[in-house]
Amino acid sequence: MKVVIFMPNYIGDLLMTTPAIRFLKNCVNSFKTYVVVKPYLLELLESNPYIDNFIFKLSKLQLLRDVIKIKPDYVILFRTTFFNSLVSKLSSVKYSIGTNEDCSSLFLTETIKKDLSLPYRTECAFLVEKFLSFVNINCKITSDELKKLDFFGYDKEEIKDSVEQKLQKFNIDTNKKIIIISPYSTRITKMLTVEQIVEIVIRLNKIYAKDIEIVFVGAKESIFFVNQIISNLGIEFCKSLCGELSLRELGYLLSISSYLISVDCGVAFVAQAVGTKTTIVFTSTLPERYGPYNENVKIIYRPTLCSPCYKDKCKRKDYKCIKQVDLDEIINSVSL
Repeated sequence: MKVVIFMPNYIGDLLMTTPAIRFLKNCVNSFKTYVVVKPYLLELLESNPYIDNFIFKLSKLQLLRDVIKIKPDYVILFRTTFFNSLVSKLSSVKYSIGTNEDCSSLFLTETIKKDLSLPYRTECAFLVEKFLSFVNINCKITSDELKKLDFFGYDKEEIKDSVEQKLQKFNIDTNKKIIIISPYSTRITKMLTVEQIVEIVIRLNKIYAKDIEIVFVGAKESIFFVNQIISNLGIEFCKSLCGELSLRELGYLLSISSYLISVDCGVAFVAQAVGTKTTIVFTSTLPERYGPYNENVKIIYRPTLCSPCYKDKCKRKDYKCIKQVDLDEIINSVSL
């Protein structure tokens, strides 16, 4: 039996689906899983033993053809859109399930209510449980299973060698404890200000003196923002690997680092998958939506009356949820 699973398009969201995929394969290992994913996210999944095949999102027409070609028996939508639901219908599957949004009920055989108060990884697991019930298998996922995110292949020798070369190239001393900071997000409402991060770096350096290396990470889009931070500090205080690491290299770097301070972004979830001690700072999004978290994760969140808004920009224009973040709380959360 072939099960096609439509995946989300962001790093953190994608990693949060992995407990549900593991749960599915552990319940019915004979089912073949076909994961629909964007090519740039392949690194996160290609060594995953619970995934059998990949279908890449290149164009809508190509995706439709590829899904129909494999003649799937079932479809599970971890990302429910009008198009994904339509593809499910045109594939003539026995059963398809997703959330009730974007007119999905017109095309899917079953939908569940979209509940933004429900943790996303719980939602994914619930979709799998519903599917298993359809095929007469009664399985329930545990909270502990949901806490474990899967990321395989980041510790291969060639990845280790590549990261070590880059650490040497950028004069990052691996004899010191490495504190990673991930300050950038696709939404400005999820980011701290340059001034706040500068203060965090200065205070960490005062506390730990010469015992640490502070390293910024992020995609190429984060380079300009991080350069503003470094220009206020100097390379003696911190280094940057923004735009320099693949996803697997990021995973390995985090695995050998002592701590991560991150806003709500994909890096925080890579860290959870590789076991790094982490503090995540939430502002415009709800922490509970992205849990349950393992024991290595600490959450900083001081909601305002308008939190969580999930907006790209602050409609009130005062960014109060960012400005009221307690930097003492962040500093005190770090344990090396």
